[in-house]
Amino acid sequence: MATWHQGRCGSSVLGSLLTQHSRIQAQNEIFSRYMPRRWGDRPVPPMQEVLASAVRNAQKPVLNIEIKCLSAQNFALYPQASFQDWLTATAGHGFERHLLIHRRNGLRRLVSHLMAQRSGVYVQKQDAQPLELANRRLTIDPNAIHEGVETHSLLGWLERYDHTHQQLRDELQQWCQDQQQPPPLELIYEDAIEPSPQLGYGQVCAALGLEPEPVQVRLQRINPEPLAQLISNWAEIEVLLAPTRFAWMLAA
Repeated sequence: MATWHQGRCGSSVLGSLLTQHSRIQAQNEIFSRYMPRRWGDRPVPPMQEVLASAVRNAQKPVLNIEIKCLSAQNFALYPQASFQDWLTATAGHGFERHLLIHRRNGLRRLVSHLMAQRSGVYVQKQDAQPLELANRRLTIDPNAIHEGVETHSLLGWLERYDHTHQQLRDELQQWCQDQQQPPPLELIYEDAIEPSPQLGYGQVCAALGLEPEPVQVRLQRINPEPLAQLISNWAEIEVLLAPTRFAWMLAA
């Protein structure tokens, strides 16, 4: 199964559940290790080579890989490749099931990304002691926010999150229909992961035709507080978003 997402959407906790299943192996973000911040300026291996390596290393019948699909993320590694090229490549390595994960609240997703980028903590175990709120408060520059290999304004990022998801969902549905593959499974973070990751786990197992096995949630949310407590320049962000279609995100 190929999982497509934009990050900070519960994919890690879902993957940790899936890989506890006796028939599923989750290899997570197999392309992210080649992003410039980790890989430097060394040549990036061909897409086909990365996929082939993941398949060779699989030790269970069902392999799940994750691909971050913003133009600033894994898609930036192969700038000439279209989403259709990605789909063709994954299909050529046996990936005929697709999962699309989306987090509706782009503001909270962005805050989660900026927090992790600053602290280096992207996942947190259940028994870990979180940092004090005072040490996690964040000041957001609404005019220039860097993520992956791109920099955009706050509103620019929120637009990109929505547009990318809509485009990928439409193309993925059409691809599966044209290839006569099972329709993609779409999980919304706020519905299927945030209330309980077990919900998303059960839906993925059902889509794969597998009986769910007992699993344990081993990761916890890092920044569960209301956004108004996490963002130090909250009043500025509130004024910016209030007149836009993203105003509803302020209440999270």
